Amino acid sequence: MTLFVGRAMLEGMTAVPQPPHFQLHDQQAFETCVATTLQVLAAVEFAPALHHTQPTRETLLAFSVEVDRHAVDIAALAGERFLDLPALGQGWYERLVAERDEPLQAAYQALHSVAYLGLDGGITTATLLSAVAYALRVLAQREGRLCH
Repeated sequence: MTLFVGRAMLEGMTAVPQPPHFQLHDQQAFETCVATTLQVLAAVEFAPALHHTQPTRETLLAFSVEVDRHAVDIAALAGERFLDLPALGQGWYERLVAERDEPLQAAYQALHSVAYLGLDGGITTATLLSAVAYALRVLAQREGRLCH
């Protein structure tokens, strides 16, 4: 699920167009990230109703780290390597839950935007993906009290 960040470096160092397999790899990694994140959110939401085990706090925290790592990769592809994406993601998360404190719904809303914007969304996509990571950390802190 790692995005090929070398693409951005290749574009910056040479006038040679990027090989098509770089774009395909990036797109596939992005789609895998979105689909896997959706599965984790669905597990939080639906596991209790289906009598399955919900993701643990440790699982949610570890997954949030991976989601943030993907956000950094997306920002790098957009040419931004030094953004504080966790802070930007937290800011977006706080906007999404301003009226109601529902981290699961905020995560879904941000993830829907990520899926819509795709890799072409650049920094906005990266920031919203980081907001999903932040929501996962909030959900992890509520582990044991999760229910929909």
